Amino acid sequence: MYNTSEPQLDEGFVRNIKDGLGTRDQKRVNPKYLYDSAGSQLFEAICRQPEYYPWRTEAAILRQYSTEMVWMHGKKKISVIELGSGSSSKTRILLQKVLLRQPSLYYFPVDVSQAMLRETIYNLSADFSGLRTIGISSDYIDGIDKANSLIAADRKIPDKKLIIFLGSSIGNFEPKESVAFLTNLRSKMETNDDLLLGIDLQKNKNVLEAAYNDKEGITARFNLNLLTRINRELGGEFNLDCFVHQAFYNSFYKRVEMHLVSTKDQQVYVGRLGQTFSFDKNETIHTENSYKYSAEEIKQLAEDSQFILKRNFVDEKRWFNVALFSPA
Repeated sequence: MYNTSEPQLDEGFVRNIKDGLGTRDQKRVNPKYLYDSAGSQLFEAICRQPEYYPWRTEAAILRQYSTEMVWMHGKKKISVIELGSGSSSKTRILLQKVLLRQPSLYYFPVDVSQAMLRETIYNLSADFSGLRTIGISSDYIDGIDKANSLIAADRKIPDKKLIIFLGSSIGNFEPKESVAFLTNLRSKMETNDDLLLGIDLQKNKNVLEAAYNDKEGITARFNLNLLTRINRELGGEFNLDCFVHQAFYNSFYKRVEMHLVSTKDQQVYVGRLGQTFSFDKNETIHTENSYKYSAEEIKQLAEDSQFILKRNFVDEKRWFNVALFSPA
């Protein structure tokens, strides 16, 4: 079932494109706008590529430690809220473990793609008889607010919450923004709630760059789909053959950067904005950052955001961490 629907036109998208492409400085677009329906499907395909270690490494951590993750919350029944749920494929591991300790579970997947939510709810309903899934098509913070309101309005729904934010999505935030986001999230949690946070760790540059430049070119299609979205929703006239995907590790900032590179001097008209944007040859649109953390930085992130780091669940190679945060 659905709690809300997507608007016909995302005004935030309009403003972000107008400001982000109109600047004289580095052109940039908020990475959340990569995830329209097609982008969400492409990201699911990225996760299946052999070079993309984050998905399979995080899934392995969940398979190994999911029982501990679930029982660390005590015996009281819980509800689960997931931010950026996608297909909920990894989350199934946790949902299954929760349903072994309580007969029913309310699960609130939050995702910007209504199409992805619809498919996810259908598949989960077919596979888990004790699962009550309420999809929320929204961004993260509004999604938390809506889930909290639904839980507060129905006494049948357990008010103790496990919030899940997997896939190293926290790495897409700038460091100060990640603290602000988690602090905001903390303000919407009760003291007996918990947060499971997937965080990518620092590692060899070659491993990182291969993950964002898969041989099948799925990540390139995912990145270029942003221009397709601008064309479709805003009347853009981008020629996708005149831009190429670029991803590299920036060792100074400890992040992988994704860009779209203009292959020539060009001008692109966007009809909905009534505006023409100029691009020099080799000029880029900065579409995403993915910050990689150290163990010390994760501990500091928790403290700065008014959380306590209760436990780190890490794979054998120490490539990825699923951290359990509880409100301080």
